[in-house]
Amino acid sequence: MLTQLVRYGRMLKVNVTKARCQVKAHWTSQGSVFAGTISSTCHGIETHVEIESDDDVARIAALLRNAEGGCYAQSAIQSPVPVVGSATLNGEAIDYEDYPRRAPRR
Repeated sequence: MLTQLVRYGRMLKVNVTKARCQVKAHWTSQGSVFAGTISSTCHGIETHVEIESDDDVARIAALLRNAEGGCYAQSAIQSPVPVVGSATLNGEAIDYEDYPRRAPRR
């Protein structure tokens, strides 16, 4: 969010002297690591932006709308997209879905 605030602030020539962003995420996890059934769920995200500026409030509001609209992280959360995973082990591709979910004991 802050990177987009800076980016669009420069484009819009909005004078921002200081900015902070606090993000709170509400998560739960369920299942078992040992059984290979662990999963997490995000129930919501809250953001709070603090801006110091001598610019007009309408220009700051426009900047905030643009920063939210252009924030890549916020976009990915608001409009989820498929995530495709891959892995290598010692330089060789491994398809971990071919193996049991439960980790073998040592």
